[in-house]
Amino acid sequence: MNLGIRPVSLIHDRAEMIDILNRSFGASQELLFDWRHLENPAGESWSWFLYDKANLAMVGMATVFPRIMRVGGKTLRGGQVGEFIVDVNYRSLGPAVKLQRTTFEPVDRGNIAFCYDCPPHDQGMSTFVRLGIRPSCNVYRYAIPFRSDEYFAKRIDQGFWTKAVVAAANMLLRASATKGAARNIEIQRHAGRFSDEFSDLDDAEHVPGTVRSSRNADVLNWRYVEDPVVSVNLPGRAAGTYQILVARRRGELAAFVAFLIQPEGAAMLVDLFGVDSEVKLGLLEAALDASRTEGASSFFGICSEESELKPIFKALGFRRRERSAQVVVYTGAVDCPIAQIEPRVRWAFGQVEVML
Repeated sequence: MNLGIRPVSLIHDRAEMIDILNRSFGASQELLFDWRHLENPAGESWSWFLYDKANLAMVGMATVFPRIMRVGGKTLRGGQVGEFIVDVNYRSLGPAVKLQRTTFEPVDRGNIAFCYDCPPHDQGMSTFVRLGIRPSCNVYRYAIPFRSDEYFAKRIDQGFWTKAVVAAANMLLRASATKGAARNIEIQRHAGRFSDEFSDLDDAEHVPGTVRSSRNADVLNWRYVEDPVVSVNLPGRAAGTYQILVARRRGELAAFVAFLIQPEGAAMLVDLFGVDSEVKLGLLEAALDASRTEGASSFFGICSEESELKPIFKALGFRRRERSAQVVVYTGAVDCPIAQIEPRVRWAFGQVEVML
């Protein structure tokens, strides 16, 4: 195969980009295009086509989406690799490695400080293995059940005694729920746009050596208010609506939680952010209660091993499940801005860092 790679124009190649995205990820990609590629508060994305030189057919694509990141108390512009596509007839390691290496260009040119990818399985890691790059951290799924119906339906025959077993198990699950984790906080639903107080909270929360995404007001409005098709970002493209709860202590914003309740009954944590672990624990507890009330059968979230979410999950009875992703970071030169800020970094990643 004689393949080439060329940069993509977000204006002139728009139709061709949407065509290959629809082929790979399903319809409605045109509804997301401007939001993802042009309206991102971190800036416009970079994309490349993989093409067959024999017939000039576009047979693959990759994109780096810029992201506003926080390293300790400093703000850097990083990038996240996404829309990584190689058509089935060209799906071998050589073309994939060539395309993967191209995504490092914004880092090498100095447009961003670093970029990262989040392959969900070992097959997705194959290009990085060939390039000699190891994952910086693993991200795991944590879950807590609310009802035992689905669990027992898969494991025992339905009989006259099944309802009694399920009812008893559900009672135990309700009884095991933690209550009253945080004191002197007021929890309320948030609707509408995010104001500057969320940017102030973003500035106030900084742990030395920790790498995370920014939660300033512009980023939050882009993700939670302006997203035109929330369902495309959900597992299995199920429909859903973001629910936001905020916690205030003496009227001052202390933390917020964003989550989704999907039609099939699973609620998903998207983000939990604040400066006080006790407040965050109480806020996640409120999200669990809201999800139970709306009939969710379970609640799950993801986090890296070094994320502050991990002890909160454990405190509320979440159990670790399968690995959800591996985070692979490319920093380019030795004098990467991250290394200048912190000698050792911790990748505190959750759903909001992994999900595009």
